[in-house]
Amino acid sequence: MAANLTRIHLAYPPACEDLVTMVLALHVSWGWEDQGIQNGLRQLVVHTTLPEDAAHLHAALAQVCPALELTTSAVENTDWNAAWRAFFTPLSIGRFTVVPPWLAAEHPGPWTLVIEPQMAFGTGHHATTAICLTLLDTLATTGAIQPGQHFLDLGTGSGILAIAASRLGLTGLALDIDAVAVDNARTNFNANAIQGVDVAVGSIDAAPEGSFNLVLANILAGPLIDMAEALVARLIPGGVLVLSGFLAGEQTETVAAAYTNLGLPAPAYHPQGDWAGLVFRTR
Repeated sequence: MAANLTRIHLAYPPACEDLVTMVLALHVSWGWEDQGIQNGLRQLVVHTTLPEDAAHLHAALAQVCPALELTTSAVENTDWNAAWRAFFTPLSIGRFTVVPPWLAAEHPGPWTLVIEPQMAFGTGHHATTAICLTLLDTLATTGAIQPGQHFLDLGTGSGILAIAASRLGLTGLALDIDAVAVDNARTNFNANAIQGVDVAVGSIDAAPEGSFNLVLANILAGPLIDMAEALVARLIPGGVLVLSGFLAGEQTETVAAAYTNLGLPAPAYHPQGDWAGLVFRTR
């Protein structure tokens, strides 16, 4: 008989978003499902094979967001495995089509991105990933980025954005502080026969300054603000900076201000649902 999974449902005020996401990134490396905002509360779902994870997670989250509500329920592992495959259906974003490996043969072509749904973030189903893929496609079609240029993908997760940039003819460097994510990215690079992209465990310090025509960072608002000067320093003059991973509204404004205060022109704003992306063009 298959072991049960524990489903952990979280509901909390959107004002706690940054702190809750930070705790989840530390304690739930395999990821979570964002169910949007319902009745004024952000709704997330985590699945685990260890029931005790719920208590540990609740204790950590209560410290940063006392208003958070956590409930648990059991789900059959066999049902979850079936749902997992059903969830990762082909997804079209701009010219790109994101598919899991078991459907790759049905979707041949240069714009297919084969992504193995494992523990790392980035299947295209989350709005911030979709925003970044859309922006990559638009930047390429308008000539803002071109084949032969060099990119940095910081917080690469599954490697999906690096794979998309490679499909557009760029070479680059993909970094993540999570070794599990880097292993997942390598798996996906192999599945897509990607060449010219290095992937390694590391943060912004592992990337040389003044080396990139394009910098991609789909992470959290807090780290994006903290690393603003370092991220801008990695761009060559005239480079493009694409940021996402933050909520539309106040978070977006705060992130944008961190970069315009460094002298960058006002960014282009790209919202999608509750989330947003920003594109900066350096002078």
